[in-house]
Amino acid sequence: MVKDLKELIQWHPDIASLETIGKSVDGRDLYALKLGTGKEEVLINASHHAREHITTNVVMEMADQYAHLYKTNGKMNGYAVQSILKKTSLYFVPMVNPDGVSLVQLGANSAKNKASVLKINGGSANFSAWKANVRGVDLNRQYPATWSTICCNPGKPSSQNYKGPKVLSEPEAKAMYDFTLKHSFKTSASYHSSGQIIFWHFHQSGSRKTRDYALAKKVSAKTGYSLVAPRSNPSGGGFNDWFIQNEKKPGFTIEVSPYVGNRPVPLVYFSSIWKQNNTIGLMLANETIK
Repeated sequence: MVKDLKELIQWHPDIASLETIGKSVDGRDLYALKLGTGKEEVLINASHHAREHITTNVVMEMADQYAHLYKTNGKMNGYAVQSILKKTSLYFVPMVNPDGVSLVQLGANSAKNKASVLKINGGSANFSAWKANVRGVDLNRQYPATWSTICCNPGKPSSQNYKGPKVLSEPEAKAMYDFTLKHSFKTSASYHSSGQIIFWHFHQSGSRKTRDYALAKKVSAKTGYSLVAPRSNPSGGGFNDWFIQNEKKPGFTIEVSPYVGNRPVPLVYFSSIWKQNNTIGLMLANETIK
C-alpha cells in the first residue's frame, strides 16, 4: 500500500499529495492521500477494522482510477473526473488500523508485543476474526459520540468491541479526529465489511435529516446496498457517528460484500464490490459542487 501511494504521487504530482497524519500504536505511519485541487473537501477512509482490509483495496482502486481518468480527461459512469477534481479535493485514509491489518494478514509476529496480542486472543495464533487495533481496542468505538453508553462493551482488551479506557485513547482514532478537525469536509464515507448495508443516521433531524437521507438514497441506488433505518438509540462511538454529530454534515458507513461472518472478505468478491462502489468518491465530491 505504501509503495502504491508513493508511486501514485510520483505519477500525478499535479493533483496528488501524501501526508502522514499520525502513527499507530506500533509506530506505523497513518497516511492520507489528497487527490484534486479544489476547495471543497470530501473524506473517505477504510480499514478501521483489521479483518475488513478489503476496504483498503477499494479506496486505493478509487484513487488510482480517478487519478488516471483525470490525466486522460476521461469519465467514469458519466462523471467527468477532471472537472470534479478541479473543484474538489478527495482525501483518502486507506488504512486507519495498519497494526490490526498486519495482525490479521501476518499473525502475531507482526506485532511489537507478540505475547500481549496472543493473550488478548485467548492464546490462539489465528487472528482472522480480529477487528481491534494491536492493543485490543475497537477503533470504531473510540469517538466522542454517546461513547459512555456504547452497548456490548467487553470491558477489557478484546479482538472486537472493546471501546477502550477512555474516548480517543488510541493514537489511530486520535489521528483521524485531529485530521478531521483540521479540515472542513463536506461529507465523509467510512468503508467497512460486510453485509451490504449503509449506516447514515445519528440523531440528526429536520432539514439535516432530509438532506442526509437524500444523499444516502443516491449512495444506496449506486451500490445496491440497503439503508439502515434510523434508530432512537444507535450504539455510537463510530467515526461517522461523531462526524455527523460534530460536523453536522452527511456521513456514511458503507458495509461492502455479502455477509461473510467473522473473517476477512474473500478476494473473489472484489470485482463485484468494485463495480458497486467505483464512483462513490466522485458522487460525493460532485454533490458538494452542484
